[in-house]
Amino acid sequence: MKYDLIIIGAGPAGLSAALDAAYLKLKTLVIEAHGAGGALVQSYPWKRVDSYLGLKGMTGKEVAERIIGHVRSEGVRINDMEEVEQVHIGKPFVVETSKGKYECSAVIFATGIRGLPRRLGIPGEDLKGVEYSLQDPKKFRGKAVAVFGGGDSAVDSALGLESAGAKVWLAHRRNDLRALDESKEKLKKSGVKILWNTELEKITGKGKVEKVVVFENSSMKKTELKVDSVLISIGSSPSKVCLERIGIKMDGVCASVDENGMTSVPGIFAAGDIVSSLKRIPQALATGEKAAYSAYKYIKDPYWK
Repeated sequence: MKYDLIIIGAGPAGLSAALDAAYLKLKTLVIEAHGAGGALVQSYPWKRVDSYLGLKGMTGKEVAERIIGHVRSEGVRINDMEEVEQVHIGKPFVVETSKGKYECSAVIFATGIRGLPRRLGIPGEDLKGVEYSLQDPKKFRGKAVAVFGGGDSAVDSALGLESAGAKVWLAHRRNDLRALDESKEKLKKSGVKILWNTELEKITGKGKVEKVVVFENSSMKKTELKVDSVLISIGSSPSKVCLERIGIKMDGVCASVDENGMTSVPGIFAAGDIVSSLKRIPQALATGEKAAYSAYKYIKDPYWK
């Protein structure tokens, strides 16, 4: 099937690009390897989204449902649970997926930088009860949970678990967090017990998590904690395979783009976390819109561009 534009990724950036493309009358297909909504539903469907004007108080899942519905109402097709395997460069581009092949005049990558969750590679990491994302804090009510990490995701998860009625430890290998100041203030007022300069040595249990052994990395003093679950929140290993395979120039984990959002391959654009230093919804929406508008000019070549 032929399209004007194919967008790879259905998070905020990809959906923003899709909406703009629909207004510009481009025949558009969005392809998503997981569920549409991106990190809003994959990483924090329970968290309140307060970082974008007009969405205060809504959860990630509610925001995702609203923007997905908006995009679909404009006639954009969204294929989720369909993984892109290769993009063949040419006129037209051919996007090959796990379910078929599609032709288009331009492509926007809005895949984010979230890949497979990073593992610690320690004994017991495969036990039942070891998690890498928090889908529903309420499931842990009355449970003891050890969270490992020092960024926004780890802090948000610790706060969400504590608010849901869990007993929570937050362990970080350093003596300061990489989270937002607002989150740090909430953490101070919460009942979360913070373990500074602390790392996880092993997880033990008979088939499921029962205890963890942690150590303070300056004194090497070890402590054993009895827990029901472990949440490892130390980031992810981004997948750059498809981008690098087709010759897109990278800047670390991000795609290098020009002022129009175009990559080093003409006709291929990028948006969202994969290009922005600020991994937040407002920036994702803005870069998605820019990429779609630039793709329109590339495809239609209007006299006024």
